Amino acid sequence: MRSHSMTLPRTIAGVTLLLMIGAGFHFAHADDSDSAESKYAENDYDAAAEAFRAAAEQGDANAQTSLGLMYLKGEGVEENEKTALELFEKAAAQGDVRGEVNLARMYAKGKAGLVPDYKMAVSWFDKAAEQGYADAQYSLGVLYVTGNGVPLNYKKAQTLFSQAADQNNTSAQYQLGLMNFKGKGMPVNMVEAYKWLSLAGEYDDAPVYRDYLSRNMNQEQIDKAVALADDWKQEFAQNQEKTEQ
Repeated sequence: MRSHSMTLPRTIAGVTLLLMIGAGFHFAHADDSDSAESKYAENDYDAAAEAFRAAAEQGDANAQTSLGLMYLKGEGVEENEKTALELFEKAAAQGDVRGEVNLARMYAKGKAGLVPDYKMAVSWFDKAAEQGYADAQYSLGVLYVTGNGVPLNYKKAQTLFSQAADQNNTSAQYQLGLMNFKGKGMPVNMVEAYKWLSLAGEYDDAPVYRDYLSRNMNQEQIDKAVALADDWKQEFAQNQEKTEQ
């Protein structure tokens, strides 16, 4: 009994030490990642890459994704798609939403020597979309519109574009405008088309489609579309305000 009671404090001390070491690693990750983001914002890519690498090597998923993107672009490091792929895989395995999206893109585009694999792309886009990530929702919606990796499904695409558009994703707003303009999976609705294409601003051919619509709509329809777009902007701004409080 005596030896048992004597070893217990040592065990507790050991656990406490391990917890302290673990916390130290966590803070080290955060410090490296924060430093990297700061350096990146200052366009000091060499220092940013070094700091991201330090955090990535300790398992920081966000740093792994950020460093992977730097390898894709050749920022502060020599461009290397295979290294980027490896980093995205590590980050995605930890559920990092940006890692999942970028890994999906690598599969969709056949980067780093991969054979284009839309089914794998769909799988990773879907994981990120389920986390509410707008860019993934938009990208997955595009695949449902084109029928790549999934059966063509305009209704599913519309749902995904709507989810992304509600987060002010301009690409998704543009696609919703096109779907209403062309009647893809829904009746043609010029008012809704003009609304979403207005919210898309200067994205892609949005101005061209808006111009065409304005010449084929009466003033009442245009005024209604503009009012709907204004209402959307106001509601979005209010929601952002509540989120930031």
